[in-house]
Amino acid sequence: MIVSAHDGYRRWVDSGADFVELDIRRDHRHKIVLAHDEPRRWKRYVTFDELLRRLDTRVGLHLDLKETGFELELVHKALARWPPEKIVVTPDRETSAEAIRAAFGGVRVSPIDFVTLDQRYATAEVLARATKPVWVWTVDDRREMERLMAAGIECLITNRPDLALEVRSARP
Repeated sequence: MIVSAHDGYRRWVDSGADFVELDIRRDHRHKIVLAHDEPRRWKRYVTFDELLRRLDTRVGLHLDLKETGFELELVHKALARWPPEKIVVTPDRETSAEAIRAAFGGVRVSPIDFVTLDQRYATAEVLARATKPVWVWTVDDRREMERLMAAGIECLITNRPDLALEVRSARP
């Protein structure tokens, strides 16, 4: 299970989640920052370097790359503290995925190693036809969690790790 961590990543580290999802972009100064949307010039963002210094390595990193052009630098920085099996990357472009795969063979990358789906598209039919492990985002509803876990998805991305852990623990 992965917890989304847009602006409040610190509170999720001890949530029990396997990974923390981080939306990654560059700001106007070309610093790698945590931001889902395009960074505003007037707003202060947590930099990836700051996060790397503070985040406990017990939790894995799900790097949701929102832009291209610095993917190798990003993964290289993450690998300085985390082992490859604790890093997954979901870039927006297949060329980024291919570049990451070529440079860092041990890091899992979507859509090469797994696919990600918005929960709206994770129907029983789509999941049954999947030929790779499936990660579904962002699922915060108990019934959806139960349905998706029963369908055998590999990973659930949520803002509710407490609920997801409860649902996962209740499964036979």
